[in-house]
This record gives sequence, structure tokens and C-alpha cells, in this order.
Amino acid sequence: MQLRPVWMCLLLAFFISMLAAGAIPGSANALSDRFGDKLLHLLAYGFMAALCFQSLRGRRLTQSLISLLIIALLGLIDELVQSLLPYRNASLLDWCFDIAAAIAVITCMNLFTPATTKT
Repeated sequence: MQLRPVWMCLLLAFFISMLAAGAIPGSANALSDRFGDKLLHLLAYGFMAALCFQSLRGRRLTQSLISLLIIALLGLIDELVQSLLPYRNASLLDWCFDIAAAIAVITCMNLFTPATTKT
């Protein structure tokens, strides 16, 4: 398995930005009220799944499984951080939406992008 660092850096930068924005009191609630909490989870984690999938090169099954595991872990970290903030709450359902978004995007990436093993 090869790692493409630029894509992984983009993933981590987006994730950290998302955590930082969510840590601002009232910002996450305002976004959720305006766009819907579950839609935001689907969009954010779907985007991160695409970045993660692009950051890995190797056998498609391995690439897909590792991408899914990374996104599941990031979602878990996100929910853990939310549980530590007094104005936020963690949700198992949100984590399920994160994983569902990752599965959908990784499936599409497998179907619609050419398989390569080179960087």
C-alpha cells in the first residue's frame, strides 16, 4: 500500500478545520439548523472518504477497507470531541451516517475511477 501524502494532508486539514469550526459555541448548531445535521455529516464524511481513498494506492479492496476504517476512526474522534464539549452532544446515529457516507463514496470511487497502483 502506497500513501499519497498531499491527499492525506488535505484530508487531515479538512478534518481539523471541521473540528475547529464545530468547537466554536453555536456554530455547529447554526449550521445544523440551516442545512440539517445528517446532510452535513453525509457531505463532510463523503468528501473526506474521497480524499482518503485518493490518498491510498494499492489493491482496490485494501484501499477501500483502509479508507473505510480511517473514516470510521475520524468519525469516532469527532463524536468523542463533541461529547467533551458542554454545548455539543455525541450521537451514534451521526457516526452511522459518517460510515454510510464513506461506504457510498468509496463504492462510487471503485465504480467510476480507474484502478491504478502507481502514485
